[in-house]
Amino acid sequence: MKAIKYYALMLIALVGMAACSSDDDDNTPKPIIDPVEGLSGYVFVSSRFFTDSYYGEAAKLTIKNENNQWNVYFQDPQWGNGTFNNVAINAEQHTVTGTGSISMANLHSGEVKTYDATISGDITNPTITAELGTMGTTVISFFAGPAPEACQLGGSYTGVNSVKVGDTYGPYTADITCKITPNPDGTLNVEIPEHLLNETAIGNLTLGKVTIKNLYYDEANKRFYKEYGKLDKDLTMHFKAEGTMNLDGDYAFTENSEMEVKATETGVQVINRYQLGKMPFLIVATFQGAIASEK
Repeated sequence: MKAIKYYALMLIALVGMAACSSDDDDNTPKPIIDPVEGLSGYVFVSSRFFTDSYYGEAAKLTIKNENNQWNVYFQDPQWGNGTFNNVAINAEQHTVTGTGSISMANLHSGEVKTYDATISGDITNPTITAELGTMGTTVISFFAGPAPEACQLGGSYTGVNSVKVGDTYGPYTADITCKITPNPDGTLNVEIPEHLLNETAIGNLTLGKVTIKNLYYDEANKRFYKEYGKLDKDLTMHFKAEGTMNLDGDYAFTENSEMEVKATETGVQVINRYQLGKMPFLIVATFQGAIASEK
């Protein structure tokens, strides 16, 4: 009886070994990631002419396993169509690496040209690099998912900057164009140009160009915000006064300097509260603007 049980167990073991051997010898390719069909996202593009400029949220990325190889396809209305065949996929690190080409139309002539390109990075956030003629090395970074709030506000806004000095003086106004640039990390930069305020209480004032970077999105208050006086210690503004008081120099912002940006029905509102150097009054500049084509 013991011998029968022994041989039965041996038979079961042999059958199990045969089954394992059959699986091991199966040469049928098995996908190491799930194919991605028409993954929607947005892109940031940088070259020698611009850095990390946002170009819309109509990009698509497709990763297919075709004829036992992985192929990647990229589409964007402005930045053309990319094809990358037989790319390397690292499932553990969730990355893709390979070479291919990207075809895009010239913005002026409409002529379509094809350029050699490479792709690398996270499968859902790859970077495409190509030499695009006169544009030189151009980097297209794809991000899966909806564009962050910062992307909705990118653009150049024209409007009125209304400036109050302390509780008593002003408002003094100037027409300016304020540039807002989103960053890939979801923050945004705000560039206020140099502008002149005439006939203030202390004469004609020239407020220099200043760029406040990396305002973060404050979900609770539906605004972008930064206490830049505390965080950007080296930031200065050129300030010139001609009249009752004569000043002309670069002045550091005090720690209570802050900026907030909110979307409005027609564009944006930028409120910049700041003090410079040892000047006694808080300056509050409120800009209301719209993108020209939307005014």
